[in-house]
Amino acid sequence: MKGNILDFSIQQGVGVIAAEDGNRYEFSGQQWREQAAPQKGMYVDFAIEPTTGTAVGVYLALQTQTPFTPKIDNPEEQYTIIDWTKKCFENYANFSGRARRKEFWLFYLALIIVGIVAQIIDLLIHSNMGIVNLLWNLATFIPILAAGTRRLHDTGRSGWWQLLVFTIIGIIPLVVFWASDTKQENNKWGQPAK
Repeated sequence: MKGNILDFSIQQGVGVIAAEDGNRYEFSGQQWREQAAPQKGMYVDFAIEPTTGTAVGVYLALQTQTPFTPKIDNPEEQYTIIDWTKKCFENYANFSGRARRKEFWLFYLALIIVGIVAQIIDLLIHSNMGIVNLLWNLATFIPILAAGTRRLHDTGRSGWWQLLVFTIIGIIPLVVFWASDTKQENNKWGQPAK
C-alpha cells in the first residue's frame, strides 16, 4: 500500500502514514527501511500487519506515480487571512448560520488593514472628505454586520446583541461575546462552526 507520512517523532520513534485507502496507520522507527530518517510528506510504500493494523516494512515509494495527497478532514484548518476574508465576502449579506472565531477575527483584521491603506490613499490624493475610506466603509458595512451576527450565533446568542455598540460601555461585552469559544452543541442557527 502507498501513502504519505503525516508525522514522525524521532524522540518516540513513532510515525503516522495517511494511506491511499483513506485510513491512517502508525509505524515504528524499527519498520523504517531507508538510510535517511523519515520526514513529513514522504511518499512511502508499506505493508499492513494484520493483527495490529500497523504499517510494517516502510520504504520510500518509487516516483512512477503521482504521490497521493491525503484528504484533509477540515479544509478550513488550512485557510489563510485571505481565504477567510474571501469566505466572508462570499457570504456578503448572509445573516444566518454560524462563524468560528478565526473567521470573524481574521476578516475583521483584513478590514482594518485595508481601511488603513484607504486612509493613506486619501492622504496621498489630498481627499478632504476621505472618499476612499468612506467608500471602503460603505462597501464593508453589511459584511461585517453579517459576520458579527454569524459569530454571535456560534456563541449561542442572537445577532441583535450587536446593537450594544450604540451604547458607550456596550462594546466591551460585545467584544467578549465575539471572543467567546464556539458552543459545541447544535443550536437554532446550525451545527458548530468548528
